[in-house]
Amino acid sequence: MLAAIHRRVLALPAGALAAAFSSPTAADPAVSHLISRCGLSPVAAARAAPLVRLASPGAAEQVDAVLALLRRYGFSDADISATVRKLPTVLVSKPAKTLQPKLDFFVSVGVSAPLLPRLIALNPILLHRSVQDHLAPLFATLREVLGGSDDRAITALRQMPFIARCQPKACLLRVVPLLRDVLGLSADQVANLVALQPAVIMQSPDRINEIVDAARRVGVEPGSPMFMYVFAVFSKMKAPTLESKVALFRRLGLDDDSITQMIRRYPGSLSISEKKISEIVGFLTGKAGLSLEDIVLYPTMLVRSLAAHSRRCAVFAVLRRAGKQSGQYRLPVALVSSEKRFLEVYVLPHADELPDLLRAMKGEIPFEGFDASKEKPKLASKKMMSA
Repeated sequence: MLAAIHRRVLALPAGALAAAFSSPTAADPAVSHLISRCGLSPVAAARAAPLVRLASPGAAEQVDAVLALLRRYGFSDADISATVRKLPTVLVSKPAKTLQPKLDFFVSVGVSAPLLPRLIALNPILLHRSVQDHLAPLFATLREVLGGSDDRAITALRQMPFIARCQPKACLLRVVPLLRDVLGLSADQVANLVALQPAVIMQSPDRINEIVDAARRVGVEPGSPMFMYVFAVFSKMKAPTLESKVALFRRLGLDDDSITQMIRRYPGSLSISEKKISEIVGFLTGKAGLSLEDIVLYPTMLVRSLAAHSRRCAVFAVLRRAGKQSGQYRLPVALVSSEKRFLEVYVLPHADELPDLLRAMKGEIPFEGFDASKEKPKLASKKMMSA
């Protein structure tokens, strides 16, 4: 065993051995400079120092010139630290010849601070990519895929910064023909899908076909109004995860038709964690007295937090005790309404007469369930389910 360790140590480069057994302290001027000027940790500075050769004549001045350039384009100290940590050699790049043309290109197409520093901090290699051979073709292709919209292209970069590292022909142009020519999506539908879920253009054809098959199993065909939303949600989950969540809904009492209806109404119902699904369904069908049919009709109830549901149910409990609940007060509708709408309809009209409503809304009155002797919240009928 000792012999094996000895062989591994001898196989390491001399620089790695020195870094491993030396203490990176501010005593080294190069390390000190990287710590003070770039915000690197002592370990990161010691690792970067040999790569940027700060001991060479004029190197420190060039580093300062690079930092000044980045700050002119809106880079914060944190952005600079992240960029240098990932690509230390950026500090010895020529500011005017190598770095500025890339930064100017991004600004010219509408990518400026704070997106530009974030984009570079995540992908510092972009500063060493050719404008003509990579950046311009990438942005032009992304803009074309997104229907010629600069704003959509910028939004896609904001949502998925790693797209900027893609080669247009290898990624972007590989997926579009499949979506358009094989699956039959129109140019507008492709643009809308990519705008909603930019990561789709980085998926392999096999993965796209897998997602489409899963969408079809819930009755959503390519080209249908809900397809892009179902695709966007399904693309974020592997097949076993998707199957596990469907199985959970079955265990909670939903049949396959109900699960399909729920997904088609709100695909995001499958993006919620299994723990939260169990908690919310248990609360709604237990304490709140709703039915599974209500959840299928109003699946966005699954998104709201348990605390928000509890506060609103507490408001309903106060209204019921005061005899204020009328036919217009349907609990499922109330639970999915906006905060403003809920206050306007259920709280403010009775706040002067029933001060407990505001206390309930603030969570100061715990909800322990509705009094069984009172009228229970109306349940969705099967006739409504089939509507």
